[in-house]
Order: sequence, then structure tokens, then C-alpha cells
Amino acid sequence: MLFLVTVCIYFICAFQIQAQTHNRKLNQFIPEGYELLDSKSGDLNQDGFTDYILICKSPNEMETEDAKRPLIILHGQSNGSLYEAVRNDNVVLCALCGGVWGDPYSAMAIKKNFFSVEHMGGSSDKWTRIITFKYNLEEGEYYLHKDAGEVWNSNKKAKPKMESYSKENWGSLLFEYYTNEWLNMNLLLQSVLTILLCIPVLAQQSFKP
Repeated sequence: MLFLVTVCIYFICAFQIQAQTHNRKLNQFIPEGYELLDSKSGDLNQDGFTDYILICKSPNEMETEDAKRPLIILHGQSNGSLYEAVRNDNVVLCALCGGVWGDPYSAMAIKKNFFSVEHMGGSSDKWTRIITFKYNLEEGEYYLHKDAGEVWNSNKKAKPKMESYSKENWGSLLFEYYTNEWLNMNLLLQSVLTILLCIPVLAQQSFKP
């Protein structure tokens, strides 16, 4: 009995040490002023070594409408170390971009040399958005593979409508140059709405005797 307890304690301690080492390994790549939101591992460049995708967030992101969420791809090397291969701050939607739904970030998925970032948001009118990138084995670069999702009204029985974004860039746009057009448009609309709401107030103040 004592032997079994000793073995269990050994494996628990070994697991904790391994987890701490793993966390330190990834934490060194988290930009200053950010913390880890999510991570995923796989062999993205198909070289036999484990790669990682990190999604970071600002601790105060709920206080800023357009707070960035950097997505960082780390490539593994033969000696067990990692290096930052590429980064993009515009792939993952902000914490407030989901509307009534809340934080739209859902999950990440890796399959061979493809990875996807999944979102969902809305209220009665709901939407999903899955942004997929592919690592080109010949060129050694990540390209936008697909950017699409569904839109539907939860109060109606109609089938979800498929929506595609930046379709003209599928297969040709480098990962580091991707900008989320939905996010940019959303922020633009928010700015316009804010201005429109301020006009009556400013007009009233201007015509005060």
C-alpha cells in the first residue's frame, strides 16, 4: 500500500514539474502587458517537432473596445526549444466584438498543416466565423485558406446562411498581413454611431441662449 502511495505521489510531482516547465517555456513568448488566453499544439510545419499557437489578451481588455489579441505561432526545433515564427494581432476578435453573446472567441483547432480560429456572437441574430490558415510546405509560409461562417435568427426556422469574407484573398494572403474586415467595419460603425449620438447634444449646446 505504501509503495502505491509513493508511486502516485511521484507521478503527481513529475506531472506538476512538467506542467510548470511547459508553462515557463511558453510564457517567455507572451508579449509584455499581455497574458495567455489559449494555446494549442501540433506539428504545423510537418517537420516532426511540436509547434504551438498562443492567443494572448490584455488583462484590461474589457475596458477597451478594440483591445488586440495577438496570435503567435511558435515552431519547435530538434533541441526541444521554440522560436517565434510569425505573429498577427488581427485574427482573433476582441472580447467585446460578440455583442450580446459576449466574448466571441470559441476555440482553436489544428489539423496537420492547417489551423483554425473559431468565433461565435450575436443575440437573436447569431453568427459564426471560422478563419483557417494553411502552412505551405514548399514556401514555408502561412496563407489564408478560408474565412467564412454562418448567420441565422434563433427565433426563425430558416436554415443558416453561409457568409464568406475576403474570398479573393483565399490561398494568396500571407498570415501576417491578414486584417479582419468584419472587426474593422464593426469599429467603424461604432465610431459613426457615437458621432451621430453626439450631434443632437452638441447642437443643443450650440443654440443655448
